Amino acid sequence: MESNEKRIYRGLYGSDKIEFTKGLIHINPFGIIGKEHKNNVLQHAHNDLFQLFLIQSGTTNFICDSKSITINEPTIITVPKNTEHGFEHQSDLNGWIITLSDIVLEHMLHRDAEVVHSLEHVQIIPITSEPLIDEVENTIYKCVLEYNSKHSGRLLMLQYLVGQLIVLLHRIPKDQKSKLNAADHSSTIYFRRFSQIIKQSVDFKKTVDQYANELGITPGHLNKVCQSVASQSPKEILLKYFVTHAQLLLSDVNLTIAEVSYKLNFSDKSYFSRVFKEKTGKTPLEFRKSLNT
Repeated sequence: MESNEKRIYRGLYGSDKIEFTKGLIHINPFGIIGKEHKNNVLQHAHNDLFQLFLIQSGTTNFICDSKSITINEPTIITVPKNTEHGFEHQSDLNGWIITLSDIVLEHMLHRDAEVVHSLEHVQIIPITSEPLIDEVENTIYKCVLEYNSKHSGRLLMLQYLVGQLIVLLHRIPKDQKSKLNAADHSSTIYFRRFSQIIKQSVDFKKTVDQYANELGITPGHLNKVCQSVASQSPKEILLKYFVTHAQLLLSDVNLTIAEVSYKLNFSDKSYFSRVFKEKTGKTPLEFRKSLNT
């Protein structure tokens, strides 16, 4: 990969795969990936992943928006999808990386747009004795414990804890956290509108040309926007959205596979199953069975 090329990963740093618990959450010890790359995690971004870093101890330089910020005390950092960031570790690090599926997360919080929009900024939150920040830290530890447990009702508890964690982050007063965000430019604005239209339409048959027309730009322009922001074509972004949304619907056992296909406006059940398997490696039925393992 060329040094001036934007690094985009669909999984953790250096990987294009990630195993989510029930399609929602992945938790990994912080610092391990850095050690594997000689303590230098180059600037990169993740498609459709929201990440939270809890740094419990150690020193690292957090790199974002052409800035390098030294972190040498317990700190929480949040990074939204498609946002370039990196780390230069100066010592051994202890902590956790919580990675959430952005699409599933937005579905959970779709009734409160203000909370969702608060996730669109990089946030640096020093861990202090303030009650709300203390509650955020405790909720992170609860997520880690539940994630690593084998208790019954684990999915339901993780959904509850993730929702609680995001709302608590949103409620932290502005003077107790700092935000880093590059100024909006036209590509970012178009990409955000494109993402919103996809979620409003929920129509697999809708073409790239139709989306571009709604945005008032050409299909070629929309392709440049998506490549610039996410290093993916519009078709790749659409396919990723619908497969992820299908996984969410399949977790509802009250819906048949045919009904899931119909809700997403696939032409027929067999075509839906073929597309789903091409992207996930499992048929919808196999994926549904795996939810109970």
